[in-house]
Amino acid sequence: MAIATQLDVRPLSPIIGAELHGLDLSQPLGDDVVAGVRAALNQHHVIFFRDQELAASEQADFARQFGVVTEGHPVIPAIQDNAEVLAIDSREDRASWWHTDVTFLDTPPFGSILYMLEAPEVGGDTMWASLQDAYDGLAEPVRQLCDQLVAIHFDPWFAATVDERGGYDWNGERHERLLPALHPVVRTHPENGRNGLFVNQQFTQTILGLSKNESNAILDMLYRHCQQPEFTCRFRWEPGSVAFWDNRATLHYALDDYGQTPRFAHRVTLRGDRPFGPAQPQR
Repeated sequence: MAIATQLDVRPLSPIIGAELHGLDLSQPLGDDVVAGVRAALNQHHVIFFRDQELAASEQADFARQFGVVTEGHPVIPAIQDNAEVLAIDSREDRASWWHTDVTFLDTPPFGSILYMLEAPEVGGDTMWASLQDAYDGLAEPVRQLCDQLVAIHFDPWFAATVDERGGYDWNGERHERLLPALHPVVRTHPENGRNGLFVNQQFTQTILGLSKNESNAILDMLYRHCQQPEFTCRFRWEPGSVAFWDNRATLHYALDDYGQTPRFAHRVTLRGDRPFGPAQPQR
């Protein structure tokens, strides 16, 4: 954290979100600055940069300083000129629900980096929630229960699309079918060591070994708990803004409150590891 304090870090809330100022992301950052940015990400879960100008290749190169860049998405096609970059286009999809990116895979991405190219003058903000602080905010008996649970993550719509296309690519490998993934309900962060909830309404289908009634009751309670405003921050987009968030520790929600006004961005993701936690120790 000593390196991080040398950066201009401005928290958005006491527990999640911070803006970092004074960096040009189109240029190599250097080892010390990369370490500082990573430390800020581990502390604040999502970090933001203003007034950037990034070609698609420069956005991917920025991401590469923090890990291996994945395919743009395992199912949705990438932009034409760069297989590492996914277009986020309000005319196609608005993602106006709480979710964590691509948890339906065995190895979801550790981080996502969104670069806003065109934003509404009013509306179109994104919110993030800290799953680690949500876990800490549970009563001790509920934390103990969650520590024992494993959940099934799956997306039937994406699975049907994969079946139609005859497979998908992820982490440089070809897969014939999209199968359900098992993840611990409580995930241990491999860098900061904190435990956090790892469930989301979009991709978590059920808790392994429980009846549908039992599973739904627990998951609905956890979703409501995670979405409390005290665990969240909200970011106002402008063209040239960049958000870098940790998928191992957050949910996010893109607000659909801007009508037909265009909202267009590019996203790249960073390769993650297999989630582990109290119910599924690290392999």
